[in-house]
This record gives sequence, structure tokens and C-alpha cells, in this order.
Amino acid sequence: MAARITVRWVEDGAVRTGELHDLPPAVAGPVWIDLADPDQSAFEEVRARYPLPPLAVEDCLHTPQRPKLDVYPEVTFLIWLFPSLLAGDGIEAQELDVFLGQEYLVTVRADASGPAERIGAVAGGYLPRGVEWTLHAILDEGVDAVFPVIEALSDELETLEDLMLSDARPEHLQRLYAARRALVQLHKVVGPERDAVRGLARLEAFVEPEAYMYFQDIGDHLARVADQIDTYREVASGTMDIYLSAQSNRMNQIMKTLTVVATIFMPLTLISGIYGMNFRHMPELEWPFGYFAALGLMGAIALGMTWYFRRRDWW
Repeated sequence: MAARITVRWVEDGAVRTGELHDLPPAVAGPVWIDLADPDQSAFEEVRARYPLPPLAVEDCLHTPQRPKLDVYPEVTFLIWLFPSLLAGDGIEAQELDVFLGQEYLVTVRADASGPAERIGAVAGGYLPRGVEWTLHAILDEGVDAVFPVIEALSDELETLEDLMLSDARPEHLQRLYAARRALVQLHKVVGPERDAVRGLARLEAFVEPEAYMYFQDIGDHLARVADQIDTYREVASGTMDIYLSAQSNRMNQIMKTLTVVATIFMPLTLISGIYGMNFRHMPELEWPFGYFAALGLMGAIALGMTWYFRRRDWW
């Protein structure tokens, strides 16, 4: 897929949209350059207008990367991930690379959808205020999308907890492992992002004081998400303990039943074994009713032991 460069800039109080060659040589207002599925040549076009550090460009071309914040003299480079829950198993994250400079914003993404695309459709409400406000809108949109992921994992854990208590099965354990894996992957995303956005909020050279609190609010949302992740990881561990306890109790019940059955048959095996020996002179050996007497004795012993075990609540 060919790289797509969309440029939005403020001219005469209105947001203009076009390609890179449509951008006037001297723009007094904020400029937002959005690169979708970029390649090296696309970056070279942008670098002809704005300084993009080579190391940061290299990170953009080699995905995936972990969330981070790198501060350069003329620009700040931010890597941000937007996680979403896969239908089968785990978390899928869309990467957004951001270059934040004085009065210009460059976003780099491999996906044609996502928060940057949605904010781009309503850029007139953010870009005239400044590039930092546009960046805040993109990040805030992405962070808000994390809460449904947390709620979906919470519902899954609650369902699994009820299933573990009623009828724990191996397929439930597989679902529990998938939920725990998703929580771990989500924690790897949210933790670095919380540190990155707090560092971004303190950049006085690129973030105006009025926008500081708004970026801090994103950090607070991420802290809330991190707390929920820790809570649900504990819930997942507790659900795992419930499963293991249920399996242990089930095994104990099986062993208890087998032990009772084996104990009942032990005296019966003893009687049949004694009368199965090849001796000519044994008590009741030639008695006409000996066979039925032996069966009656075995039945009486089995019934007596069963009644005793039931009365003692052993079976």
C-alpha cells in the first residue's frame, strides 16, 4: 500500500486540508501532517519541511515499538499504543508515532483507522487552538477506548468465577488463561504510556500551560486503568485458585468413593479367596448350602459396611 500524506493547517481562522505540496511555504498557524502507512520516501518529503530526527524515523519504520517519550532539541518524539481486545485471544495494539514541534504535529500510523482518523474528521475543533490540543484529543480518544476493553475483561472474569464455582472445566481454564494474558499485555502498554504522558505534560517548550492539566487528566485516566488492571489480575489469580481448589475437591471426592468401594470389597475378596484354596478338609466345604451361605455372608458384610459408612457420612 502506498504512503498517504494528509496535511491540515490553519489559514485565515479555518482548517485547510490537502497534500504536502499544497502547504504554503510560510504558515503562521498550526500544521498537522498525518502519514498513513509511510515509507522512507514519505519521511524524506516531510523532513524537507520539518526536522525529524533520524533515530526516531528509524523507530517509525521498524514496528512494533514500546510506548516511550524521547525529547530532542527541536522536536519531541512519542510512541503511543491503542490497545483493543481480540475476539479470539489477547490484545492487539495499533501504534501511533508522534513528532511534536513548535506549531507542527506529525503523526505516523500504519492503520487507516483509529483515533487519529476520527480526530482528523473534526480537526476544526482542535487544530486552531494548537498542535498540543490536537495531540491531546487523539490521546484522550485512545485512552477512553481502553475502558470498554477493561469492562469486557471484567465481565469475562465474573462469568468465569461463577462457572468455576458451579462446574469447573478445562475449557474454562483456557478462557481464564486468555483473560490473564490479555491483562498482562494491557499492563505492558498502560504502564509506559502513563510515564510518557506525564513527561509530555511537563514539556513547557511544546505544551502550553493551559494544556498541562489536560495532559495530566490523561495520566490520571491511565492511572485508573492501571489500578483496574491490577485489581482484575488479582481477581484472575483468585479465580485460578477457585479452579484448582475445585479440581482438588473433585479429585478427593473421587478418591474417597474409590476407597470406600475398595474397602467394601476387601472382606468379600478375603472370603472368596479363602474358599478358593485347594484343601480337601475345610469347614462347610461339602455342605449343600455352603455356596449360598457364603454369598449371604458377603452380602451382609457389604450392606453392613455401606450402612456404617453412610451413617458416619464417609460416603
